[in-house]
Amino acid sequence: MASLRSRIVPALLAGALASVAGVAQAAPAEPTGPHPRLWLDAGTRASLKSLAGKEGTAVARAVRQCGRLSGNLKQEAKNLYMGLDWAAHASNCAIAYQATGNPTYAATSLHFFKALLDDWEFVGDGKGGDDAARHDSGYAIRALGVHTAIVYDWLHDAPGMTPELLAKARTRWKAWTDWYWPNGYRYKGAGTNYHAGYAFAATLMAIAQGGEAGPNGAKLWRHVTEQIWGRDMKAAAAPGGLLDGGDWGEGWQYAPLAVAGYALGARAMIEQGTPLPDYQRWADQVVVRHVHALSPGEKGIFVGGDTQAETPSLPPNPWTLAGVLAGPTSDAAAGWARAEIDRMHLAGDEKSFLIFEALADARNVKAVPFPRDTTPTFYLARGNGAFFARSTWSRAASWMAMQCTSAIDVDHLPPNAGNIVLTRGADELVVDPSPYGSLTSLTSNAPTVESGHLLPEYKPSQAFWSEKTRYAWARQTESAIVAARCDYADQYKFQERPSDVPMALRDVVLVPSKDGNATAVVVDRAKTGAASRPMHLRFRTRAALALADGAAQGSAGGSQLSIVPVFKSSGTPEVRRTGKGDCFGKDTTRGNCMAARFPVTDYLLTVKGEDASAIHVLDLAGVGDKVSPPRLVNAADHRVVSFERAGRHASVVVASPGDKPKLVYRAHPGHHVVLDAPSSPAGRANATASLESGVCVVTVTPAASGGMDARPLALALSDACAVKEDPTQVKPVAASIDGIAAPPSGPPDKSGTSVPTSGGSALPADLFAPPPDAQLLPPPAQRPTGARSGCGCGTTTTEPAPVHAAIAALGLLALAWRRRQRSTTT
Repeated sequence: MASLRSRIVPALLAGALASVAGVAQAAPAEPTGPHPRLWLDAGTRASLKSLAGKEGTAVARAVRQCGRLSGNLKQEAKNLYMGLDWAAHASNCAIAYQATGNPTYAATSLHFFKALLDDWEFVGDGKGGDDAARHDSGYAIRALGVHTAIVYDWLHDAPGMTPELLAKARTRWKAWTDWYWPNGYRYKGAGTNYHAGYAFAATLMAIAQGGEAGPNGAKLWRHVTEQIWGRDMKAAAAPGGLLDGGDWGEGWQYAPLAVAGYALGARAMIEQGTPLPDYQRWADQVVVRHVHALSPGEKGIFVGGDTQAETPSLPPNPWTLAGVLAGPTSDAAAGWARAEIDRMHLAGDEKSFLIFEALADARNVKAVPFPRDTTPTFYLARGNGAFFARSTWSRAASWMAMQCTSAIDVDHLPPNAGNIVLTRGADELVVDPSPYGSLTSLTSNAPTVESGHLLPEYKPSQAFWSEKTRYAWARQTESAIVAARCDYADQYKFQERPSDVPMALRDVVLVPSKDGNATAVVVDRAKTGAASRPMHLRFRTRAALALADGAAQGSAGGSQLSIVPVFKSSGTPEVRRTGKGDCFGKDTTRGNCMAARFPVTDYLLTVKGEDASAIHVLDLAGVGDKVSPPRLVNAADHRVVSFERAGRHASVVVASPGDKPKLVYRAHPGHHVVLDAPSSPAGRANATASLESGVCVVTVTPAASGGMDARPLALALSDACAVKEDPTQVKPVAASIDGIAAPPSGPPDKSGTSVPTSGGSALPADLFAPPPDAQLLPPPAQRPTGARSGCGCGTTTTEPAPVHAAIAALGLLALAWRRRQRSTTT
């Protein structure tokens, strides 16, 4: 959209220049002038009009839906949930009016506008009013405030809108915002769905009524510019902030509406003269994260938090990509978003909010396929520690998602540092079935240690007060090997007390072979603090596992999963079937719930303290594929786990932690990953090798200068044991490497086995943030605003009870998030 770009780009440039020059930016003047002010510049209005008759567009659906409503107002008299349905009707009919000029559509929009201002249970009951936005600790403001502001602005001069009605709206807005700040839930908590609803509402109300509400309007505008966007939102989107990376800490049941609200709120502020460069960057990141979080078989995206869905992943929601496309994305990212929407046939239910899709369509951007063939196959969202990696961009690829973060100030995220999921093509094998409202690590695949000072109801779960939990590294090499280390010892910090777990590490090394097959080596080590305090490990799967000789194996779809404990300091593996359940039972405590939201089979291992360690090899392969067992070699200061898959030899060397002048190990030629290799303070090492009886004898020493990245040390050794570093990937696998298929380079074939790719616009370098070479990843800039309570709720003391939140989310799913998902064929 040229008109949007012409307004956004100068504002962003002005903000950047001012930042460089160190010039303080004065807050822009309160918006005044003719209506509409929200998004509808001349170009956008012309686009809406042209789209009204174009079948399949959101504007045409809004026109059709409003026509249906106009003749059936009595059938829509009941407020089904928090005003969300009335809000959708009001703004959808506002779209229809702007697109057609039909006064009937304006009248229908105003019918529901009045209901949002005055009523609560039924249209005309007068039970709403000044207190309406207080429902569910302020949840309702995302419907009432946002959509009355849109109607106020878009129908300001329409037939039926009177000065008295406009004045009533301004009165309601004052009452709603005066109460929400500081009484509403998460009123300062940027990066949460409650805050997103409030920030979006306050922003739109302030712009819509600018110059028309006297001192009250000026006060709200100052609050929006100085507090909401100038402080809270600024911190959230800054590098290292909670939103950095484009993921959502509460998970993707809650993200789509919130992300779309932030995106359109940011665009509205930019158009009113507030430079928000970090939000253009963030909007671009949302698109990139969507691509990486989508599993290869495109069954869905990684959940990352609470959901009631009885599937491991969630279908992509059209609001996510439509919201950022309609918002402040760059032209390149807007083209990618458009292509993903079209490719996956994403469209919302016309009975729900169409504002995001309508404005996305009105941007009229050309679809440009995401440049998968020039994009690394791994991505780290720094804000919430979500890490995604795949073997290639093929639909048959192996894929991993991992979580590792210290306590972030969000809801709907259980403590799960070290959690992983693994997928082979369309088959979701290692899954996270955590039920809604889980407050424990035991519902996921995260490791945990039994702390000595956590309250009994927390044990043996990780807790909620950590400040130092983070990845030591999270990257993928040029040969597509994935390596990540989650340091989660600080997960046992209790309020202001330091953690009583001296060391707790989970290392994951994922080695792909071919046809989506992959081998994951998962290394768990902990110094628990006492012999009586064990380490608890689990892998949860939809495969029907069975134990034989201490290993577990089962199949799901066209894939098989095997789990082999090649080393354990103690403990006996067991397999247990877990049916569908939740963690709200009368006798269930927060720290020991192992429920699942859909049936799974659990592989379990409890390892005694004080020094607890285990190494598991997880193989993802096709049903019927012969997978040779991994081999383990023990030495005084290290262990070597080795395996051969489709002609690819790989070895993972697990060295003893701590400084050491030298490490010497023996392994076959091939790919080696060395954990805790001797290294300099800057994390660099040298490696040499010699061939002895068909085996490489490798010597690793710290590098005084130069050297290779030792976090971890990734090597490729020839048959003659010539050593070459396997460095961090900067572009995807470009050719066949040891049987790994190259990424597709053209449109999909008719079988649908590849993802369309393009050599289109290059990705901005700062969208990818691999860990720095010389230090651990820094913790997010935004820390929790206060100590967590000991109430057993797992969040701040003001959060509604978990059951209350569950009911609210169920209502949202059933009513506001009604959507039609078509098949995701290319």
